Amino acid sequence: MIDHISAGTHHYAEAVEFYRRVLAPMGINLQRDNGKEAAFGTTEQWMFFLYPVEPGESVTAKGMHIAFGARSSELVTQVHDAALAASATDIFTPRNRPDISPTYFGAMFSDLDGHRIEVKTDAS
Repeated sequence: MIDHISAGTHHYAEAVEFYRRVLAPMGINLQRDNGKEAAFGTTEQWMFFLYPVEPGESVTAKGMHIAFGARSSELVTQVHDAALAASATDIFTPRNRPDISPTYFGAMFSDLDGHRIEVKTDAS
């Protein structure tokens, strides 16, 4: 089981603000930002970390993406809308994906560094 995920960014301050806005609807909040690492999660569990990467260093890997689980399809749409409002690039809009599972509802976007972020639910 995965405990947490870390991602690098060339746009540290902007990425912290991006994720602060995008993850808040799911109850995932900024817990610490010391300028060298930003930690997002709940007070009980920090689960998503951002760290600055030097110019020229790679921050993404082909085919990799991060998926966050949401409680409802409405929340998936709310997070996707928040991401686009915060300058994300749409990969796929919120929708049912029966090719994945009969109950899958999700969306995907890329952040300021090109990380592909999925938000999904299996709630009917």
